[in-house]
Formats: sequence, C-alpha cells, structure tokens
Amino acid sequence: MALTKPKITPLLLMAALGSAVVAARGLPPIITLGGLLVAGTLASSGALALNSFLEMGMDAKMKRTMGRPLPSGKIVPPRHALYLGLGLLVLGVAVAALTLDYLAVFFIALGAFVYVPVYTLFLKPRTTWNIVLGGFAGSCAALAGWYAVTFQSAAVGWLLGALVFVWTPSHFWSLAVITEEDYSAVNIPMLPSVVGPVAASRYIVVNTLLLIPVSLLYVGYFLGPGFYVYLAVAVVFDLLLLATNIKLFRSPTKDNAWLAFKFSSPYLAVIFLVAMVAAVLR
Repeated sequence: MALTKPKITPLLLMAALGSAVVAARGLPPIITLGGLLVAGTLASSGALALNSFLEMGMDAKMKRTMGRPLPSGKIVPPRHALYLGLGLLVLGVAVAALTLDYLAVFFIALGAFVYVPVYTLFLKPRTTWNIVLGGFAGSCAALAGWYAVTFQSAAVGWLLGALVFVWTPSHFWSLAVITEEDYSAVNIPMLPSVVGPVAASRYIVVNTLLLIPVSLLYVGYFLGPGFYVYLAVAVVFDLLLLATNIKLFRSPTKDNAWLAFKFSSPYLAVIFLVAMVAAVLR
C-alpha cells in the first residue's frame, strides 16, 4: 500500500469523479462511474508504485523519504515493486478499455505515461519546470472523467483539467520549500532548492493568482442556484489559499510553507466537490 502513495490517489479520483459528474449534470451510469473509479485507482496506484521503484535510490538519500518501503529494505527484492506497478497499471487500463469510451482510456493511459517516463525519468532531474509540466498528469484524470461521460462542451472539461494543472505548482512548491535541503542533496532542481524559499514563495503567489481566474472561468456553465453556490465557495477558498501563500511570501518559514501545503490539498477537493453540487443544481 505504501508503494502506491495512497494519499495522492484520492485527489486524482476526486478530479475524475468531479469532472464526470459535471459532465453528466448528475451521477453518471453505474458502469461508467464504477469503471472510472476502479480503473483510475488501479492505474494511478500502478504509476505511483513505478515512481517508488524508479526513485528508490534518490529516496534513500533524502530524510523525508528514506523510511519508505524500498530504501528502508522492507520490500525485497526491489523488483517486486516494479512488477506490482506494471501489473496495477496494465489492469487499470484493461478495466478502462472494458468500461469506458476510448478517449477516457487514452487519458488514463496518458496520465500514467506523463507521470512515469516524462516527469519521473526526464523532467524531474533536469529542469525547474518539472512539476509545472508534470502537472498535466493530474489534468488527465479530469479529462478522463469528462470524456467517460460525453464529448460535448469539451471546453469545460479542459478547463477542469487546467484547474488541476495550474493548482499543482502552488501545492508542490509549498512542500518543496520545506524539503529544499533534501532536493539539493540529490541534485534535483526543484524550484525552491534552486532559487531559495524567498523567491519560490513569490512564484507560489504568482501561480495562485493564475489559479484563481482558472477556477472561475467555467462558472457560467452552472445555471440557476448552482452558479451562486459555486461562485461563493470558490471565491472564499481562492482567497483563503491566496492568504496562506501571502503569509508564506511575507515570512518564508517552514511552518508557513506547511500551512500553505496542507490547505492546498482540501482546496482542490472542495472546488471539485462544489462543482459537482453546482452541476446537479443546474
């Protein structure tokens, strides 16, 4: 279970489920809903397990990660993690192929591809843009949810994907401010370890200022009471997220970075949750 980093998958499932409910303006058919959640869980868990396998050498050198199953020697031989990751990923794509439309299958597979070879192997060790570009892996969850239900109003589905894409840097850079020494120790050019926490906190504020309009761009899709419900909740949580980021910018301590990081996770879940409520009210 630890190999699959289970704290990450629920957010991806929320993005997929939220997008599907918005697309359907209610609960999608049970086969579609079940297929999306099962396939998404299996595929994302497989991709995360592969990430654990590929980064075990780096994890062994970082204080935050050295206790994980592979670097601590709790799973031997390590190739069992590789088999687990590949097996879960293949099973997830197979479930998707049996239950979902071809574009939903494509985006589930694409999300894993972006996360494992593109982000983990290529982007992460080479560029400070790693988490920015790698954030498209999370966008694929929202796009899979949308295309599992409909091909219509695709712009709204892509805006939901853009929401995840733009949210990712603010979320992850806050964590990276806390762990900048770890990334420096293993020569990973995560933005805070390259430019320092003061400059990184400035980038986080700027990124959140980009995130806020993205979170509001599709509010017109929700008619009637759904419009007002979504607008009210989104504005409140946008301002709260921005407040935690400004606090970090004014005082770039690890405690303030932890506050910004911890608030950013429920932020995304709440935005997708209220989008589902607004779609049903529509």
